Amino acid sequence: MLIWKIVATVAAYFVGAINMATIIGALKGKNIKNLGSGNPGTMNVMRSIGKVWGALTFAFDCAKGVAFALIGKFALDSADWMFILGAVAVIGHIFPIYTKFKGGKGVATTLGMFLVATPIVGPCVLACLVIYLLFCKIGFIGSYLAVTALTVANCIIYRDSAAAIICCLVVWALVIIRHKDNVKRFLKGKENTLSLVGKNQVKDIDEEEQSADDGDDAQKSEDTDNSAENGIK
Repeated sequence: MLIWKIVATVAAYFVGAINMATIIGALKGKNIKNLGSGNPGTMNVMRSIGKVWGALTFAFDCAKGVAFALIGKFALDSADWMFILGAVAVIGHIFPIYTKFKGGKGVATTLGMFLVATPIVGPCVLACLVIYLLFCKIGFIGSYLAVTALTVANCIIYRDSAAAIICCLVVWALVIIRHKDNVKRFLKGKENTLSLVGKNQVKDIDEEEQSADDGDDAQKSEDTDNSAENGIK
């Protein structure tokens, strides 16, 4: 059984690391990280490329969480492993090896995990999120509320499982932290809105943020080159 748990954990990370937003952007001849907020996730795809493509992104990312939570729950017959594999899929989505560990924010994959863990509460919260987005168009606040509500619900329902509580809190913390740039833009009045029915107006990623990212990449590249030269010497 241990070998299958290891295989499932590795698979959860590598499948979780597949980013549909990046794939869709490439198919459309665009780099999603240079559009809108720069985030390779559902809401940015909806705003920058189209609602149908955004829905496809959400379905795929959510399915990753659903699939591995189901594997943990039924194939490994363990509620603990339902959360462990779901959380690993979320971590893979946020820190994907395929794109230098720069991924999405993990909301859809997290929702997928919680849909399996709480098959009644999960869909209700998801429906509330959709209703919220119809009236209040600041997407990240809806994501905060949904993930927080489901984290609290699951910590209560699975209160006897330390693994479940730890996984829920780790995933919740990652989702909150990954939205820090949204909070900064919101406070500056620059946060993009999301309309599920109307036309979206997209403000491209701030030049300062893009320059900072490029600067970080350049610095890492320079450090690598210097290390290589020192090694040769």
